[in-house]
Amino acid sequence: MTEPTHLTQPICEYEFHPLADMFPLIEGEDFDQLVEDIGNRGILSPIILYEGKILDGRNRYRAAKEAGHKFTDRDFKPLSPGLDPEAFVISVNLKRRQLTSKQKREFIAKLIDAKPGLSNRALAKLIGADDKTVASVREEMQKRGEAFAKAWDGLNQTQRQEFVTSRRQEIGALVGLGISAP
Repeated sequence: MTEPTHLTQPICEYEFHPLADMFPLIEGEDFDQLVEDIGNRGILSPIILYEGKILDGRNRYRAAKEAGHKFTDRDFKPLSPGLDPEAFVISVNLKRRQLTSKQKREFIAKLIDAKPGLSNRALAKLIGADDKTVASVREEMQKRGEAFAKAWDGLNQTQRQEFVTSRRQEIGALVGLGISAP
């Protein structure tokens, strides 16, 4: 298969861009229906690429592969120049998805973690939510952090070591984000 000139990797061998991971993948019956639809009608909306990775269309990509779809360059399109990739992902996913209230709050929490310096109002504007909702999620996160700190203070050295050992990957991710491990 020849590679289209606007793509940087061979067709159908793409990784997901980290920004795409802000939203959960669809699973179960919804995914099965997408596989069937793509099997019958093909990919109707192009998969958007950014930095050689899938920025938007992870579910279409997965479903197409499962359906045995033969990819062409029409199935892929680079992100339009000048668009902010993060704002694009948020915009297209929030408009297209039927997220539960819990999923929306989890998404808001991810954004707060990723952009702790942004005000509630700025985050709310970015995702099209109410600033009171963002404030509520931020408060829940603060309370969980305080509860963890209190529980940590009540642990002896052996218990702390066991905790750190059992959570090594999560702690490593926090350290990678510049957050100090206990």
